[in-house]
Amino acid sequence: MKFKWRLSLLALLLSTIISGCSVQSPSKPPLSSAEQNRNRATVLLDKADKAKPIKAAELRAEAAQILLSLNQKENAFNVLNAIDISLLPPSMRFDIAKLKAQAAIEQNQPDKALENLAQLKAYSKTGFAKEQEIALLQLEAQAFNQQAALFSEIQSLIKLSLLLDSNEEKQQIHDEIWDRLLQLDSSTRASLLKSGSNSYYEQGWLELINELSSNKQLDTQYQAINNWSVLWEGHPAKALPPSSLSGLSKQTLNAQKIAILLPLEGKLTKPAAAIKEGILMAHFRQQQPNTPAPELLFLDSEKINTPIQLATILEQEQVDLVIGPLQKEYVAALASDSHINTPILALNSTEGASREGLYQFGLSTDDEAQQIAEKVWNDGIQTAAVLIPSQAWGERVASAFTEHYTALGGNVVNVQAFGETSEFSASIASFLSTNKSTERYKKVRQAIYTRKIEFEEHRRQDIGAIILTALPNDARQLTPILAFNFAGDIPIYATSHLFSGTSNPIQDQDLNRIKFVDTPWSLNPPSQSKVLLAQERIDTNTRFGRLYALGLDAYRIFPYLQQLSALPGTEIEGETGKLSVSHDGMIKRKLIWAEYKEGTPSIIE
Repeated sequence: MKFKWRLSLLALLLSTIISGCSVQSPSKPPLSSAEQNRNRATVLLDKADKAKPIKAAELRAEAAQILLSLNQKENAFNVLNAIDISLLPPSMRFDIAKLKAQAAIEQNQPDKALENLAQLKAYSKTGFAKEQEIALLQLEAQAFNQQAALFSEIQSLIKLSLLLDSNEEKQQIHDEIWDRLLQLDSSTRASLLKSGSNSYYEQGWLELINELSSNKQLDTQYQAINNWSVLWEGHPAKALPPSSLSGLSKQTLNAQKIAILLPLEGKLTKPAAAIKEGILMAHFRQQQPNTPAPELLFLDSEKINTPIQLATILEQEQVDLVIGPLQKEYVAALASDSHINTPILALNSTEGASREGLYQFGLSTDDEAQQIAEKVWNDGIQTAAVLIPSQAWGERVASAFTEHYTALGGNVVNVQAFGETSEFSASIASFLSTNKSTERYKKVRQAIYTRKIEFEEHRRQDIGAIILTALPNDARQLTPILAFNFAGDIPIYATSHLFSGTSNPIQDQDLNRIKFVDTPWSLNPPSQSKVLLAQERIDTNTRFGRLYALGLDAYRIFPYLQQLSALPGTEIEGETGKLSVSHDGMIKRKLIWAEYKEGTPSIIE
């Protein structure tokens, strides 16, 4: 027994030695998560090839989901296409068909996605649960979107909106429906409206876009949506209109008493009187039978000249709206005031200051400068030079144009101010650098005076357009000098200062080819209000006459101030331009473009 024990001990020692001396094989690094998933997908597909249809479908669907998680969309798509959903029970049929449609959309194959959804509907005799129907309509809408099939997508979105319970979700879908409707061209909309095959909901949406898309004028849109609401009382868009139309549901400002805050003495008395006449004309012309007109309360801004004084008067008189003041300093004081809650339509503007309830409206040259910058840039001109009078208002135009044009990507290569008439030639020579070419010639001639040098004067070549701010008399003298200095071929764009308000074909021949912006008051056929004012005043066709237009527009726009603020892009047709309101309460004017032809302004469409 003793011997056997020794043998077993020896065997144990040998085993330990051999184990210690054996070469250890290096351990393999662990598989990454992605590799594990790829292997798992391969195993699942191998099993699916040997399984019965239902089990095979389950395995392939699981493998496809793994492949999608690995961003192997094409492989997942091919795996899913191998599944015949007709062999599956209803619950699995829906899940597989949904997955197939999602994979097709991921592959940007909308036709295949819609084919899969159509097959699912064909095989499903009992219909779908609500949540399933929502999921299918979402996929349908995505597929139609990829096809750019706008109305088919709209139809799917309309059906989807009717199934949703949350107003937040419905609002999102209504906004999408509206966005797609806006993309339909007018001829397609007209054809769809007359098709006769639309559902109640589809027809309602089409009627709504038809009412609102033909005119951007806010007052017309407001009336249009009210008319639509009466006819489509039960339509979902009545309860939850698209977000972009929510402003139209705001009430117009129904002012019972309006304070007109203008200076009755001082240097602004004459402009204030013209604005007042415009306001009174609009007030009397807009009165309707059986509709009470607002009461007008006239206040002297020279006496009631602080926000606190004004606040006291407004409270005492129960004023609903203030039109005015005209003084820029007063507007600035109101912009920083916290005492007044009454809406104020100021007739001037102040830079960088605003508050809720304060709207700033004036005949600012900023609007002109911005539109000139956009026009020059859109005409494909990337460099411009600015010619202005050596006065503060000229400098403001140059500054505003430079800011807007540079922001668009343009380059202002020169700004030149001109002074007295006797200095025009020198100013233009400096502006176009023709004086420099002459000076260079003189220097060269002095250096090599023994040789004859041929010389041809020329201008700088980096000016793509000239931006001109000049009153008519100055412009008539400047343009021939520009031509004499070899700039007759450079296009000229001008501010409204160019046009006096009255055509003078004989005097204005030198202005031919100049394009300029101006108000409808100056360029359009006279409105009835202008005709009536012209019977009493001789200055309606002058630059001063634009102040009558300012008064007319101030009264016309006030009911729509809140709506214009809430609806970017909407506007009111006015005498001073197409009027809109920016987010900070600034009233913007879109002016008319005209070009001098045969000495007469001709409107550019």
